[in-house]
Amino acid sequence: MLPILSKIIKINSLNIVGVSKTENGDVFNLLVVKRKGNKIDIVATETYDSFDGLEKKIDAKLPVIIVVDGKGVLNKKIDFNNEADVNWQKNVDYNAIYFTAYKTGTSNYISFCRKNAVEEVLQKFINHKLQVIDVYVGAFLTALLQPAINEKKILSGDLMLEFEDAEFVGFTKQFAEIPMKLKYKINEDQISSDFVPLYGVLVHFFLRQKEVTKTESDALNIEEIIYKKAFTLFGAVMLVGFLLSLLVSYFLIQYYGTKNAELNLQNVYSNQSYQLVLDLEKQKENKQNILRDSGFSSSRFLSFYSYELIKIIPGDILLNELNIVPVAKEIKSNEKVLFDPGTILLKGETYNETSFNNWMSSLKNVKWIKKFEITTLKKDKKNKSQFEVKITIKDV
Repeated sequence: MLPILSKIIKINSLNIVGVSKTENGDVFNLLVVKRKGNKIDIVATETYDSFDGLEKKIDAKLPVIIVVDGKGVLNKKIDFNNEADVNWQKNVDYNAIYFTAYKTGTSNYISFCRKNAVEEVLQKFINHKLQVIDVYVGAFLTALLQPAINEKKILSGDLMLEFEDAEFVGFTKQFAEIPMKLKYKINEDQISSDFVPLYGVLVHFFLRQKEVTKTESDALNIEEIIYKKAFTLFGAVMLVGFLLSLLVSYFLIQYYGTKNAELNLQNVYSNQSYQLVLDLEKQKENKQNILRDSGFSSSRFLSFYSYELIKIIPGDILLNELNIVPVAKEIKSNEKVLFDPGTILLKGETYNETSFNNWMSSLKNVKWIKKFEITTLKKDKKNKSQFEVKITIKDV
C-alpha cells in the first residue's frame, strides 16, 4: 500500500533513525535526507546518546524510518545448499520476531530480533508523536551500496561485509572497538560506517529491491500519515485559493464601488443611470444571497471545520465521508440548488465502540458545534459499526 500512496503524495524528505542497543543504553544515529528527482542529498548526520536529545533535534513533521541494531539483534547467513540452514529457516517463527533479509546467489543473509524489542522502540517513537512509516533490522542492506562504494570490504555498524566480484559473500562481527570510524564516498557525500546501514535502508525504501524481504509492522498506520500529509497539502492549496479569491473580490468591490460613485455623480438626474444603479445593487444582493445560502459567507473557512474534525478523530475510526455544507434536497434540472450551510455530515466505520463513544463525548466540548445527532448506527456481518453523524454548527 505504501508505494501506491507515495506516488500520490511523494515523500521527498525523511528522518532515518538508527537505534543501536548497547550495554549502556540506546544510541541514536539520525540521518536526515532530501530527495530531488533521482538524487538524494544528505541534510544532516547526528548521533545522540539519549532519546530526549534526539527528540529535541528531530523534525517531527518529517516521516521517520527506524533501523534497529546492536544488542539483541542476531545476524545469520543461510546457505540454501546446506540442509541444516534450510531446516533452520523453515522452523523460524516469523510471528515472534522482526527481521530484514537480503538474498544473493545461493545465500540469504538475515538480521532478526525479538518482536517485543522492536515494538518497545516503535511505541516510544509513536508516543512522542513521531510519524514512523517503516522499520528495519540489522545492517545487511549496506550490500545494496556496494556498486556505489566499490570496496571488497565495507564496515556496516559492527559488521564487516565481504564482497567478491561485487557479490555479497560473507560477514564478520567486529567485537573489538574500531579506533576510527571508516568513511565511504557515495556520490558527493562522505558517510561514516555508523550511517552506511541507514543509507542502505533508504535506498531500499525508495527502490524496493526484490532481493530484500522484511517484517511488515502491524503497529504502523502508514496510510493515516500519508493521507494526513495529503490533507495538509490540499488544505494549504485550498486556503491559498480562498485568500486569492478574497483578494480578487476585494479589488473588484473597490473597482465597482468607485465606478458606481462616478455614475451617481455624473448622472444623478438621469433615470437611465438610476436604473443602472438599482440593477448593480440587485446583482450585489443576489451574489450575497448565494454566498449566504451556500455557507461561504461564514466567519470561518470551510477548511477550518475539516481540520478541526479530522484532528480529534481517533485513529481506529475510519472516516468514509465528510460533507460540509451538504445539499438540502435532491438536485433536479432547472431547479435552484439549495444548500444547508449550518450542517456537516459524517459517515464512517469502526470496530471500537468505546473509541466511538469517547469521540462523541469529545464533540460536546467543541465550541463551534451547536448540537450533533447520530442519525444511523448499525453493525455489519463482520461486527463493524457503520455510523452517520449530523452536526449543526454555530455562527453560520
